Amino acid sequence: MMDYRKQFFVSPGEKVSLASIDPSQTGEHVSSETALPEIQKNIARMDELQGLLYADGKQSLLIVLQALDAAGKDGVIRHVLLH
Repeated sequence: MMDYRKQFFVSPGEKVSLASIDPSQTGEHVSSETALPEIQKNIARMDELQGLLYADGKQSLLIVLQALDAAGKDGVIRHVLLH
């Protein structure tokens, strides 16, 4: 499993250049079907971590979705955050 935290981590105060990030990057997955088990595992982990963040009450999480119109951002939000 690829560690996306290392690839996309932004240190506090560091500037981000979205132009330097390949929007077609898929990691090690060739299709959404092969990615599904990892997606489900990560959703469960995000649920657990969100509970810890909420309980702590001191930190926030920022998720940035950048894509053209009709690229599926709303679907990602519904699938990942509102499951």
